[in-house]
Amino acid sequence: MKKLWIILLATLVLSGCSKKDVLETVTDVQDTPAAVVAQRIQLYLPQELSAPVLQNEESGALYLCEDYAVSTQVLESGDLNKTIRSVTGMEKDSLQIIETKKQDSACYQWVWATGGENGIQLGRGCVLDDGVYHYVLTAQANEEAAGKIQDTWNEIFTSFSLATEREEISTGS
Repeated sequence: MKKLWIILLATLVLSGCSKKDVLETVTDVQDTPAAVVAQRIQLYLPQELSAPVLQNEESGALYLCEDYAVSTQVLESGDLNKTIRSVTGMEKDSLQIIETKKQDSACYQWVWATGGENGIQLGRGCVLDDGVYHYVLTAQANEEAAGKIQDTWNEIFTSFSLATEREEISTGS
């Protein structure tokens, strides 16, 4: 019986010396970045375009006057061809795109013409790409009116920029 107690005692002592499995939990702590809010568009609009005819978050703003239309949109950045196709119906490769820098954004400008039931329509477009959003400005007019309003369009497109906190769309008087 003494042997049995020695074996039992040895078993208890030796079982306490065995290596225990250690469980470790590893988690990846990732900060989810806050959603980047789109900046505001700033541009000069002549008096006849001072109020948008249509305005919502999905389609942007549409300004109409007798001779031409101007629209602004904010789309997700990334695929410039997709953005240009959505506003012109044309592929980027079929247009001559002029790329410059404006503020801290890439700036892409182009012109296009389309024919339809009402004759030839001329358009001009610009995209400011801040890496998160595409800020889009387009203007369209029929062929006869487009020649007369180039100076106005130049003012509008030259003024197109991303606003600082206190700046908003301004209208001419």
